Amino acid sequence: MNEVARKKRALEYNRRVNAGDLDAIVELYAPDAVVEDPVGPDPVAGHDAVRAHYALLLSARVREEAAQPVAGQDALHVLMHVTSVMDYLPVGALYAERGWLAVPGDPGRARVRRASMQLIRIDGSGLITNLKSYWGTSDLAVLG
Repeated sequence: MNEVARKKRALEYNRRVNAGDLDAIVELYAPDAVVEDPVGPDPVAGHDAVRAHYALLLSARVREEAAQPVAGQDALHVLMHVTSVMDYLPVGALYAERGWLAVPGDPGRARVRRASMQLIRIDGSGLITNLKSYWGTSDLAVLG
């Protein structure tokens, strides 16, 4: 895949997340792909684990806003800034359990915003082989 195709694939990933289409998201991943969220849950590998990871995010009504991706010169990677907004439950509860996020008021009504950088590795056939999100606790905010 050339740089333009990799950038389009990264944006297509974002579009599928926002569409809430779990099967279409998983189709973008290689069978042995790894999704890593260094500050959040443990890394997951393989279609079944990737499906479970995104099922959790979709259950929280995640919406992502992606900036224009930047293609790596290694013919493999794309880097993309993403701002995600999701229901506090169930994902934000994990952050709170780990002491990263205080939720005032009713957690059932709260939403969480998270800014992150995603480093996406895409193989020559266009499948995602690794997606790694980078963010810190200062990149989290509770919305009303």
